[in-house]
Amino acid sequence: MTEITPASPGRPPKGRSGRVVGVVLSMGALIVFAVLWFYVAAAVFSDGTLLDDTWAWLSSLDTLAAVVAWLALLPLAVFLWSWQADLEPWVMGIVMLGLLAWTLVALSGLRRRRSGQHG
Repeated sequence: MTEITPASPGRPPKGRSGRVVGVVLSMGALIVFAVLWFYVAAAVFSDGTLLDDTWAWLSSLDTLAAVVAWLALLPLAVFLWSWQADLEPWVMGIVMLGLLAWTLVALSGLRRRRSGQHG
């Protein structure tokens, strides 16, 4: 006979399909942010008009759309904001590396949470 173990408090039991969805979401988020960070890197090493245009678009959104965009793209939105602050190149490099690390840590936390690992 199969023994039934209770689920963790506050967490429904996850089946195989839940793990697959979690992996797909994590990989999808990783790919989206990798593409966006490559876009940022390419824009930094070009003349910067792509970043200026992206900032103009982000700052011209209606309030609700701007809130959604800022939350969905928070590290990139913070980078664009700091780009407009005309920081020294070495400070901008530190900001970019910090935001890239922030993105990687956030995505690894999402992957760990979705796969059921803790710690």
